[in-house]
Amino acid sequence: MVRRLFPHGQVRRALGHRQRAVAHEAARGCEVKIALALAATLLLSAQTAPTAPDPRRPAPTLDSVPPKLPALTRPAVLIISKTNGYRHDSIAQAVPAIAALVKARGWSSFATENAAVFNPASLARFDVIVFANASGDIYTPDQRAAFQAWIAGGGGFVGLHSAGDGSHPDWFVKMRGNGQFTGHPGGADQFQTADLTVTDRSHPATRALPAIWPWTDEYYSWDAAPAPDAHILARLDETTMRLEPKLQMGEHALIWWRCEGRARIFYSALGHKAEAWADPAHLKMLDGAIGWAARKEGTGCD
Repeated sequence: MVRRLFPHGQVRRALGHRQRAVAHEAARGCEVKIALALAATLLLSAQTAPTAPDPRRPAPTLDSVPPKLPALTRPAVLIISKTNGYRHDSIAQAVPAIAALVKARGWSSFATENAAVFNPASLARFDVIVFANASGDIYTPDQRAAFQAWIAGGGGFVGLHSAGDGSHPDWFVKMRGNGQFTGHPGGADQFQTADLTVTDRSHPATRALPAIWPWTDEYYSWDAAPAPDAHILARLDETTMRLEPKLQMGEHALIWWRCEGRARIFYSALGHKAEAWADPAHLKMLDGAIGWAARKEGTGCD
């Protein structure tokens, strides 16, 4: 005879409690899974949601329809500020400042961000091209060919600040005449006042500058100094600023000119900040550079 340890009623009640507990735990498990799935969905949505475009890093574009040019008297200066790389806020000050310098000479200028202006017919109407903080590879193959042919024909080029950054194609770097961009100070050291040593004060761009020129800017570094055929006009005195070892160059040229065949090529690394484009000494330097590039002042590349 088997003796019952529990009455039938107690057993049924115990089983009922256990079944309800199991069902409750299962329900809680479903709730947790649903909550985790919802959290994952929200996190994924946050990661993939479109963010507001950064005005300093615009999406690269290529242009196909050339701008309509106004009537131009010679000499004429083409001011390019298209940015397929970093976009400087100071472009808003740079372009009108350069146009004002050209106007004061009695010359014509045309400013554009349309790289389709790089075609033989349009470029034939200009004597000088100024890159006013233009950046990036902005050309189609045909536009590149037109620009290079214009340079080969003896055009004058003035590259300013970000014309020296790392966003440009190799052929442009070769024309500029120095190494690849390696960076600039960041954080609290991004903008510093340092001494520029003006090594040649006979050039139209630098003849009005002091031998030691204190200047505040974002200072670029490269992996190589300008080529031996470059004529250095001003160097950065690295001992007058904080510059981490990887950015130190020793002979740290910031302003120079060189010849690309008969073309006069001028580069200045100055001009990040808006204040630069109202500074009398800086503007006088740019005016001399444009006059030289147009073959109206100075010598070289003849």
